[in-house]
Amino acid sequence: MAKFDYSRSKDTAERLINRFGESYTFSRELGEAYDPATGTVSSTTETYSSDVVWLDFRKDEIDDTTILQGDVRLLVTGDVEVDDRITRDGKEWRIVNNRPLNPGGTLIYTEAQARN
Repeated sequence: MAKFDYSRSKDTAERLINRFGESYTFSRELGEAYDPATGTVSSTTETYSSDVVWLDFRKDEIDDTTILQGDVRLLVTGDVEVDDRITRDGKEWRIVNNRPLNPGGTLIYTEAQARN
């Protein structure tokens, strides 16, 4: 049993991200399915929404290796995975890195790096 109840921390993070962010829709490719009747392959995609605070990386964080010029930092109320997609102002961004804050098995929020 965890010694600390992280539910209040999760509630605080969700409230702040909701207050200072916006709701966005993400999409995730679930895989491909082959239809032997038609001989075609189709991909399956799911969508989900989360509140997101959209931030630029500081200049001293951009190393042109792991973090490229133009990459953005997202603080997300939910769980995002590498290769998930998000659209902002007509541009599609791909999640290239994620760092969930998950102490004691409670997902507080996820910090993600996105690139277009």
